[in-house]
Amino acid sequence: MLRRFLKTRGTVRCLSSTPGVLTMPAFDYEPPPYDGLSKDEVIATRNTNLAHAIQRQTFFRDPPLFVAGKRQYLFDDEGKRYLDLWGGICTVSAGHSHEGIQKAITKQLGVLQHTANIFLHSKVNEYARRILETIPEDSDLSCVYLCNSGSEANDLALMMARAYTGSLEVVGLKKSYHGASAGNLSLTTLPAYRRRSMPSFNVSHMMSPDPYRGIWGGSKCRDGPCQTLRTCECAEGSCNAAEMYAQQYRDHLYHLCPSGTGLAAFIAEGIGGMSSALMAPKGFFKKAYKITKEFGGVNIMDEVQSGFGRLGSHFWGFEYQGVRPDIITAAKSMGNGYPIAMVISTPEVSKAFADSGLHFNTFGGNALGSAAGLATLEALQEENLMENCDVVGTRFLNGLDTLRSKHDVIGDCRGKGLFISLELVESKRTHAPLPAYHLSALHERIKDHGIIIGRGGAYANCLRIQPPMCVTVADADFAVSVLDKVLHEYTNGEIDVESYNPNKKEKSTDCDSALIPLL
Repeated sequence: MLRRFLKTRGTVRCLSSTPGVLTMPAFDYEPPPYDGLSKDEVIATRNTNLAHAIQRQTFFRDPPLFVAGKRQYLFDDEGKRYLDLWGGICTVSAGHSHEGIQKAITKQLGVLQHTANIFLHSKVNEYARRILETIPEDSDLSCVYLCNSGSEANDLALMMARAYTGSLEVVGLKKSYHGASAGNLSLTTLPAYRRRSMPSFNVSHMMSPDPYRGIWGGSKCRDGPCQTLRTCECAEGSCNAAEMYAQQYRDHLYHLCPSGTGLAAFIAEGIGGMSSALMAPKGFFKKAYKITKEFGGVNIMDEVQSGFGRLGSHFWGFEYQGVRPDIITAAKSMGNGYPIAMVISTPEVSKAFADSGLHFNTFGGNALGSAAGLATLEALQEENLMENCDVVGTRFLNGLDTLRSKHDVIGDCRGKGLFISLELVESKRTHAPLPAYHLSALHERIKDHGIIIGRGGAYANCLRIQPPMCVTVADADFAVSVLDKVLHEYTNGEIDVESYNPNKKEKSTDCDSALIPLL
């Protein structure tokens, strides 16, 4: 049966009405009435009619039914407001239900919704012009190919690299994620995504350049507000860890391509997404990119999560790393929730790919998607959201770094701008990853306080913060206070962690978030 949205008059119900729950910053907005399926009907349908792979990815034991969103907030069917610190998995950039983006999409929908890229229309060309204005002048990236998702963009980038070089071998990083498509799954090394049926030809991985858990790295190796707690002997302006990891890459290629040829591409994210803001040592990418060229390959920067100003200091992750890739891929923040992605390459790579055979994408570059992308880009720039990422992100990181000094369970705090992660451990003495079901219990409690936060990491023990880029300093302070409270509750044994232990249950429910550690 249908039911109507429950709400109070005026502003939405404040969380402070719930005993023991901290007060969320005020927000003067009333969501529209809701006339959809009830929460019970949604769960029943999801567990019956949607694919099992979707059923098993339902966050939370008691999942909210979200029915509306505005800026950095989500609203459930009972009128409760949530601070969205994950933005639909790092996708909502300018904010939920952004009026300018809505108007642009509606206007385009009323004129021309779709025609394939084999025909002329204005919007895809307008978008290409505007997005290329964000590329540094000393970069040769100038040819745009629009598609529909990050996985699709990375597939296309690999095809371009192989067409240009005439080689097949692709090297990625351990602890990486580049998509779940058949073409990208072999590049993705997070354990939950590895499948026995996964194709793995001509794809290999080098050691993850991780200053926290890797062999090398320490308190002077990151270019960001938060460093690891372990010390290092790096001198000012240099990083020994970057050199050591780069040499590991060279050694990997020496054995993979003994003749000095055969490498198609090196692909990596400037900051790891699903690996939870994994930050390579300063200077690693400059060294690695040079080595790639020595072996005849091209460099691909996966900007699906790090692009569009989220890092605060730079629009693109490759700028932050001080490198100039041959190909970049982008998606997620690009459309503020609209499915749009792209590959940008040098003219030489683009031409070689076109010469290698016909390639076509039905929906890539359609008028509606291009209008959504253009409106999102305009919103990000006109509202100075990159600068907001710097200000609010720094506030977040400073607050979380303070929590690290208070809570033994926080092993690492890292990130830049609004691309942030906390890595949770059993203790700082051992740095053993916190069990995934412990994280599930914490995750549920954080949700009960009105915050939606991400999860991830190679060991499924990280909390991820990649919110809409319009969040405020007040939101950051509220979130830090909630995390402080929940971690105190955890340390004091006030959270029933063992009830989340899948090994103590006769049968796990389909909505058990302990089963989905790596989303």
